[in-house]
Amino acid sequence: MRSVLFLSAALILAAVPASAQETPRSTSMSCAAVAALVQERGQVVFDTGGGELSRVVSNPSLCMASDGGAPSWIPSQDQSQCLAGYRCQERSGHGN
Repeated sequence: MRSVLFLSAALILAAVPASAQETPRSTSMSCAAVAALVQERGQVVFDTGGGELSRVVSNPSLCMASDGGAPSWIPSQDQSQCLAGYRCQERSGHGN
């Protein structure tokens, strides 16, 4: 049974396209391309340079119920501050 589960997991991982595993670099894309990618996928984790990753969502409704959406400004190839979409952040009064 274990070998069947392992084989199934291996086949599923092998079937995932390479593009789904890549983290797009925002600084090698125009601001318009960054925003379009977020709109197309709904959410994207960008490599913004210097080892920094930034999760951007197309709509604050994609955040957890306790989170709200705030404008997400990340660097792009043509702008130092590109409005890519929204970032999820904890709302005031929630959490510790």
